[in-house]
Amino acid sequence: MNEIQLKNRFLNFLNLNPGNDFFGNSSKHYEKYIEIKNEALSRKFDLVLAVCKTKNIKKKDIRNSIIEMDDDLKNIFVRSTLLKTISESYKINIEKIALFPIEIKSDKDKLDERLANQVIEAILSFGRSIVILDSKHSSKIIKNGLSRILPSTLIGYFGETDEFAVINRHDRVYSDSLLNVNKMHLIRTLEKTDYQINVTKLYNNLRRIQSIHQRLIYNQIFQSGQNLLEDEVIFMKELSSLNLKINVKKEIIKTIQQHKNYKITDFTE
Repeated sequence: MNEIQLKNRFLNFLNLNPGNDFFGNSSKHYEKYIEIKNEALSRKFDLVLAVCKTKNIKKKDIRNSIIEMDDDLKNIFVRSTLLKTISESYKINIEKIALFPIEIKSDKDKLDERLANQVIEAILSFGRSIVILDSKHSSKIIKNGLSRILPSTLIGYFGETDEFAVINRHDRVYSDSLLNVNKMHLIRTLEKTDYQINVTKLYNNLRRIQSIHQRLIYNQIFQSGQNLLEDEVIFMKELSSLNLKINVKKEIIKTIQQHKNYKITDFTE
């Protein structure tokens, strides 16, 4: 099969098997799959699916600060422009939409370094990545044990049964933070200093910086013109007033100086 044939076969399989678990636990109950045909998207991804959930989201659950928000709800904030467009075009409640960028690799395609770049771009754009592999690629990647290397959910096509199945699942969604700073690790790091720092405020601001950064990247990739909130602009203004006086070159030289007197005979494994 070529790429288009593999894509169409996958879409047909989805519609015939609504209880699949390709996009998470099958208990999430997805009701329909919509291929997003958008010029900006189609140049970058083989397929972008809007997956629509049946479960209703209660506003009180979103407001409840104790409950950690669903990653797809966070995407409403980070990637609002595209989600608003899809919601209005297809008359779907915005909170029910989950977006999945998909790379399709038929057996006529080579698996090379481009795939890693495509996965990274998918994560930067949508916070997640899915790769569909044709039968030969699926067999090879299972045999050589490389299926867990990519931060991507891999779905393989198996010609003997004419079915698609998950080879490796990567459930993490990079919705509001690419690095997910661990609060406890942050506390331990700051304990080594003599400064009195409000860790909770610092932690929230670090997450805010990453959220703004991710939205700026999204705007850059898709030229979506998604505006920053007024509070974010004020936050960035305050941030710009700080002058972090770190001489990167000086620190590099200092580190080299501290570790330059080792001899080749000192090397140990």
